[in-house]
Amino acid sequence: MRPQALQEQNFWGALKGTIKNTTAGTALHTTFEAKGKLPELPQPWQENLLHIGQEALTNTLKYAHARNFKTRLTYKAKKLRLELRDDGDGFKAKDRHDGVGLRGMRERVEQMGGELEITSSRGKGTKITVLLPCNGESMS
Repeated sequence: MRPQALQEQNFWGALKGTIKNTTAGTALHTTFEAKGKLPELPQPWQENLLHIGQEALTNTLKYAHARNFKTRLTYKAKKLRLELRDDGDGFKAKDRHDGVGLRGMRERVEQMGGELEITSSRGKGTKITVLLPCNGESMS
């Protein structure tokens, strides 16, 4: 079943709306940035990216004690890059953190033929980056 947010708008609009709705009434400040002419993405990719964004935000709200959450989407040289970053507590990246959420993110990115990078260190926040090869036509 397709998420309702994606029935009404494209992935980027759905992700922004979901993040804004989820953080309403919290102290977490959110910012959004998009660069490049974003391609039309296959529906399963849109759903996967939306779920990855939701999971990253859930982890930030549950564990990070962050003040800021930044979402950046870039399309350049046929590569789509989604960055989800917080300024929270972070964790030691070399320690294994393969909870259900992070494992689910990895599986979703692998299904799309992409790469997932998780950068984090204690006291410096966490950055989740999804890199996807992309040849789509531009979104309207």
